[in-house]
Amino acid sequence: MKKTVFLLIWMFLLTVVAHSQVNQVNIPSFTVKNVLPSKVDEWLSVPAALLMTAQKNPQTRELKPFLVLQIKSGGAIVCGNNMSSLRPVDPFDVRTFNTADLVSFFGNCKELKEGSYSICVQFYNIDKVAISREVCKEFRVEGEKTAEYTPPTLITPEDGKKLTPQQAKAPIIFRWTPVVPKPQQSVTYRLKVWQLMQGQNGVQAMKSNQPVVTKDVENLTQATVANLLTGPCRPPYLCDFIWSVQALTRDGKPIGSNNGNGEPFTFKILDDNINTKIDSVSVGCCENGKQSIYIKINNLHATNQAQVTAIKYRVNGTGPLTTLSPTVPPLPFTISASSSQAFTASINCVDSMKTIKFIVDAIWPTDPDNINTETAWDTLNCRCDACDEKNFILNAPKPQQINYNNNQLSFNQPLTITTLPPKTIKTIKAELVYFEMIPQNAECLPCDKDSQLYGHFVNGTNNMQWNGTQNNLSLSITTPQLVSCCDAVFRWCIRYKIEFTDCTSCSKVVCYEKKKDGCANKISDPKDH
Repeated sequence: MKKTVFLLIWMFLLTVVAHSQVNQVNIPSFTVKNVLPSKVDEWLSVPAALLMTAQKNPQTRELKPFLVLQIKSGGAIVCGNNMSSLRPVDPFDVRTFNTADLVSFFGNCKELKEGSYSICVQFYNIDKVAISREVCKEFRVEGEKTAEYTPPTLITPEDGKKLTPQQAKAPIIFRWTPVVPKPQQSVTYRLKVWQLMQGQNGVQAMKSNQPVVTKDVENLTQATVANLLTGPCRPPYLCDFIWSVQALTRDGKPIGSNNGNGEPFTFKILDDNINTKIDSVSVGCCENGKQSIYIKINNLHATNQAQVTAIKYRVNGTGPLTTLSPTVPPLPFTISASSSQAFTASINCVDSMKTIKFIVDAIWPTDPDNINTETAWDTLNCRCDACDEKNFILNAPKPQQINYNNNQLSFNQPLTITTLPPKTIKTIKAELVYFEMIPQNAECLPCDKDSQLYGHFVNGTNNMQWNGTQNNLSLSITTPQLVSCCDAVFRWCIRYKIEFTDCTSCSKVVCYEKKKDGCANKISDPKDH
């Protein structure tokens, strides 16, 4: 009987000792993101991917802890350390371990397969006796879905842009939208520019010619190119160029569809003797068998007036040249030096029309031998629908309605949508497709800025959606923190997409520019958009 009592007491004491040892360190908080990238080193770029707080029991006099951290799958250890490779940790009372602290334990685990896992953590002493309870958190690894990314969309120079020789000699800024949605890893944008040769189109130049410009920028959506044109455009070289941007990972792998390439744009540098330029072309909706035409041309000559003698057009690229007549004002008409003139006309339209090419002939009465021929293309829309400019009007927010406060650009958007005939709105979606900030100087940004914490709506994404008709859309965009009394210019573009209950939808991209004045802590408008 005495032996039995003694044995029970001894077992009780062992239990108490073991319990007290396990409670020397408590782990009150351990969080793991539900979904993590397959490459473990990319966890460092995921905000708060891993976070653990450990606390020493106040009754523990001396603490020399060792940490075991393991990734498990189905109960089996995948990687991490173990009892034979205990890692010492500096003594602490309370300590928070961040992602970098914990990922360092997984040096033997570079990449995980797609599936479900758990991360388990436990503290031991130098005798390899547990001094904390084991805590495990589950997470998933999902395979890369690059096909879901939308490659960059080119912005400027606009497609078909014509630059004067003076503009071409100055640095040219190329801009594009970022990859959507924003990847967790860094993105390299590779800008390439090709010069066309006689007999080539843009596609042929991209395949056969060496780029005249190749420039990489990281996590930026613009690049400046100086000295693009180093000499006159003489045969076999043309003054025509094509450019594109490709999105790449750090390893040089394309991001998104079309091999990560945005659809290319073309631009042209005008000859020195070209003094007229088609500034804009607008082709209206086909009504009652007539297609309305609006064209505006500029006289670039500084002193002489230009006389427009003929306006011709060709449909679908192969049709015969036809004189556009009548026009308002009637031909011929003159344009004063350094001025512009708009004219209107109409042509018969049929469903087979797709594209139209306008040709404007101009001379200078003081120099009849100086004759220009300027061309421009446009796309015909021979059927009216909900998205024709005539039948769909979306009023964008005014720049003066935008406020800056606490590192946010905020505005309540009075939204007016007009359709002919009237339609019922099903949803309204706002997509932030472009954002940049240009500070007064580099010292205006703090050293610990995190690009993942700005350039989004306040909900942390680049998308917001509302159901049904809305009188006001409240939008706020996070911005980088600025040092006090610093100026900055903000530029961003929002695509508004409206879906109607009859299954049609329309979209419009609106771009903004705002300036933050230093100590005044307010937004001023050097120019409204």
